[in-house]
Amino acid sequence: MNFEVKHEEFVTLAEVKKILSEKKESEMEQKFTKEHVKDYKKLTLAKAEKLKSDLENLSIAKLKEELVVKIVDILPVDIDDLNVILQMSVIPFTDEEIEKIFECVKPYV
Repeated sequence: MNFEVKHEEFVTLAEVKKILSEKKESEMEQKFTKEHVKDYKKLTLAKAEKLKSDLENLSIAKLKEELVVKIVDILPVDIDDLNVILQMSVIPFTDEEIEKIFECVKPYV
């Protein structure tokens, strides 16, 4: 099987659930993905989209889309959990930026 990538973007587990629910037929991989989403999705689509938007609106240039999606999916319960996610970034975050991000996430935990 040859596949062609037509579009690429980072999406939350809640968004994956919506995308897969719109599919008529499911391949085996899609069925496994649905099970994974069911087991690990923490927020509803509306809340995931809101948190994603809130994080993007913080206007922290280092906070790239892939980090935002990871934060939404993992939903860190404390600063230490958030720091683990933010270590994916090449450029380190300041304590002030980390606190700002966590304050944004806290209402969703």
